[in-house]
Amino acid sequence: MAEELRDFIGEGIRIDGRMIPYRLVTAYDYFKAKKYTEEEINSFETMGIGEMVSQIMALKQACYLLRHTSHSCQSLSDSLYNLKMQLILDLKITKGFEFDDPFVEEYGMMK
Repeated sequence: MAEELRDFIGEGIRIDGRMIPYRLVTAYDYFKAKKYTEEEINSFETMGIGEMVSQIMALKQACYLLRHTSHSCQSLSDSLYNLKMQLILDLKITKGFEFDDPFVEEYGMMK
């Protein structure tokens, strides 16, 4: 017998982004916190690094939100986390840029 599907209880979800405890939100925040110059940041944008770092930052926030969502499957946030880690690896391999994930967690988290 098929497992019962989760009921949909309606739209209207609103989460204030300030409730997500990351101080570093955007790729630009990350680059500035890592003390890159404006020239370096512009270069990262030209090279496609900025977009990939932005995707990583988005996945970090999405993982946080899913991990704090009731009636959701843990495997969803685990899969997003794995996707984030794959993107970090791809960034290193394809662009030669090493994203400092522990830095975002340690420096970038409000406690």
